[in-house]
Amino acid sequence: MKDFVTEPSRQLDEALAVFLEALSRLEESFKDLPAVVDSDYYARLTAALESRMPRFFTAYDAYVHAALQMEARPVTCSKSCSACCRHFVSSVEPFEVAALHLHIRNSEEYPDLLFASHRNSVLYEKIANEEVPDDEAADRALYRYFLKGKACPFLQKDGACGVYAFRPMSCRMFFAESPARFCAGKAVASPWNRNFQIELPQVAEEALARCSSYLDALDFPEELFPGVLAANALFGPYDNGNDDSRNDGEGGPLR
Repeated sequence: MKDFVTEPSRQLDEALAVFLEALSRLEESFKDLPAVVDSDYYARLTAALESRMPRFFTAYDAYVHAALQMEARPVTCSKSCSACCRHFVSSVEPFEVAALHLHIRNSEEYPDLLFASHRNSVLYEKIANEEVPDDEAADRALYRYFLKGKACPFLQKDGACGVYAFRPMSCRMFFAESPARFCAGKAVASPWNRNFQIELPQVAEEALARCSSYLDALDFPEELFPGVLAANALFGPYDNGNDDSRNDGEGGPLR
């Protein structure tokens, strides 16, 4: 008997193929980056990100949409809900951090975004250092940080994401299928809270790892807020570092 492939399954396979192609093109653009981060590295990385990242994110969003269609789960997330925007965002790829930094570097809010990222990073580090080291220490630290209710630095007053087009995959893959009241505070640990993530297949995870390996010279943290601070420190000398509106007044990057 002939195998029957459902329409959602076919769409998911096609979306995955498009995403893998976009990822492959991004990887190709990183292969010739210099071994040392300097002005040439920054210029070439900037060109690669500006040309490849829009397609990358579009393809990833299409995959997530196809996966949601495939699973047919009743997503309850709505625009400007922002209940989940109190998490400490982790598992961020280095090219995502670099692309986000490119997007915000000329913003009038850039100094404020850096200061807020620093505050949130310091808070998480303090919480993490208080945990007894074991296999669940990181999860406990993330939960305790979430309970502090510190909004993401990029969250706007109306509850909308201020960097929506450049938010990392960790934010794009996260959904709820329970009422919003179970996504806030201690209710997040309630048995009635049904959050879930759209996972990529192993072949895509391996391709992501290969792509990111070409940016090892950046040595960015895998967390979003410390990553943004690291990008500011590393790229400052090559990113109009003498612009007094965005530096420490001595020609260096904001720290």
